[in-house]
Amino acid sequence: MREQLLTRHFLERFLENDLVSPDADRHAAIAMVSGGFLTLGLFVSVLISVQFLFMPFQSPGRTADLALYHRFFFIAISTIVMALVAVATWDALSIDPRDTAILGPLPIPRAVIVRAKLRAVAIVAVGASLAISALSSVLHPVLTVANLPIGLLTPPALILAHLAVTLGAGLFAFASIVALRELLRAVLGARFSRISAHLQAVLIVLIVTSLLLLPATLVRATRADGYAARMLPPLWFLGLQEAVAGPLITELPVRELPPRFKRAEDAAAAHYRTNVARLKPLAGYAVVASIASLLLAIGSYYWNSRELPLPLVGSRASKFRTRRFLSRAATFALVRRPVSQAGFFLTLHCLFRSAPHRVVMSGCSAVSLAIAILLLASISRSVARDPSVVPASAFLTQTIVLMIMLGGFRHVMRVPADIGGNKLFRLAWVGNGEAFLAGVRRAALVGVVLPVVILLLPTNLYLLGGTKALMHSVSGLLLAAAFLSVLTGRSTNLPFVASYGPTPDLNTLGPAVLIGGFFGISIFSGIEHYALSDLSTAAMFWGALLAVAVVPRLAADRGPWLDLPTAFDVPAGTTRLDLG
Repeated sequence: MREQLLTRHFLERFLENDLVSPDADRHAAIAMVSGGFLTLGLFVSVLISVQFLFMPFQSPGRTADLALYHRFFFIAISTIVMALVAVATWDALSIDPRDTAILGPLPIPRAVIVRAKLRAVAIVAVGASLAISALSSVLHPVLTVANLPIGLLTPPALILAHLAVTLGAGLFAFASIVALRELLRAVLGARFSRISAHLQAVLIVLIVTSLLLLPATLVRATRADGYAARMLPPLWFLGLQEAVAGPLITELPVRELPPRFKRAEDAAAAHYRTNVARLKPLAGYAVVASIASLLLAIGSYYWNSRELPLPLVGSRASKFRTRRFLSRAATFALVRRPVSQAGFFLTLHCLFRSAPHRVVMSGCSAVSLAIAILLLASISRSVARDPSVVPASAFLTQTIVLMIMLGGFRHVMRVPADIGGNKLFRLAWVGNGEAFLAGVRRAALVGVVLPVVILLLPTNLYLLGGTKALMHSVSGLLLAAAFLSVLTGRSTNLPFVASYGPTPDLNTLGPAVLIGGFFGISIFSGIEHYALSDLSTAAMFWGALLAVAVVPRLAADRGPWLDLPTAFDVPAGTTRLDLG
């Protein structure tokens, strides 16, 4: 009974987060994400399987050859998304010092706490994997063989094989992340806390980028051979699925076909046999890797749980000369007022040290990286064909990346660094909200905008030339300053301080904002392409952006709303139902 109660408690920790708001939780967000995965599985399954329903003279060879790529897609999606789920819940994968502080003084055996935590993690992993794979496992196999001469047992067998393999691939990815984390904890000990945040951010960028670039690498990955194939886990599970379910389709009788379709059937069957000959030997890798990752994850978890982790004790960090010099330079050049310094340094610390803020910004960085790779690849091909013509799309990449990163920054502004620190801000507040916001804006320019502009500058120099690349960078900085000014112009809550309140009507407003943002970015890029044609029009363009950046600040100086008591809190008791 105690173990079940503790398991429920640990499961609620995945859903609730009382560190950002006493009344806010993740029920709505998790329900939306789960519904999105189910809907995506339904949509993608029907979209890619409908071609089998309209295939003229459907035959086993062509069906098996085409389904090979579909199966790899579903397996890769399950693997990558489950790895992302594990990394997103990085700090909740094992017992942390907060659990020790709450449960340690209670008369509960350590083994009961450890088993309850492990059971909660397993429930989360299985539930997320089912949400990703359930609908596609039912729809895709059935629609694939709908027009073939099959028996009654073939569809259930294909469904079970598809479900087992995709679940296995997802759980392997989840267990691998847990095993990596726990093994590093076992090896590094207390030093693991120094690299944990950075490792999580790097993994999020790599995994999300892989997910977004998956359609572009689908065919190339399935053709991998030798050492390359052995390095791709989705191909292991694809080989396992073909070893189990492939003969259920290829051994079906072939009906009489017209000569043209007969030749296509023979070619597809030969192509499929060639691919399967490379993939079937990898099936053993899938079985061995799944068992090994599971054993390593459980074994290292129990090894690290021999004792409950001690609560973290703060220590005075050593002051390096470079860090001290940069802090003094920022204080002298950017934020001279004490309130602005508070907003500036609190923002930078949240972006790089706080787990909720770091996860969001890492995800935005990954999305930006994937989109930039695709856009720059297409733009470089057009420039290579005609170097004298600079396409308007060359001005699109920087703007899209900046808007994605600033959109993520808009969200993390609403997440408090620590809800307990809210009281300290109330006690020490001096009634100067605009100065605090000025520090937040400058921190965003230094920590978010400037790195993006600098990282994209080499590619802009190659695509646009020296003069236009520098002018494009200036436009990006001014656009970001204008966006931040409008974003914080009528802010009614202190960023990184006030308790969190979810965005109302996210399901309806989200798609509209995305579509409208895409059209707005396209229009802005076209205007910038025209404005940077000569220096005079560029100066007018920059003047307009500078006016947008300055006017909201002048209006905000006359507004007292940031110095009211409501600046510290979202109305209590109304967050979950969105009644505020």
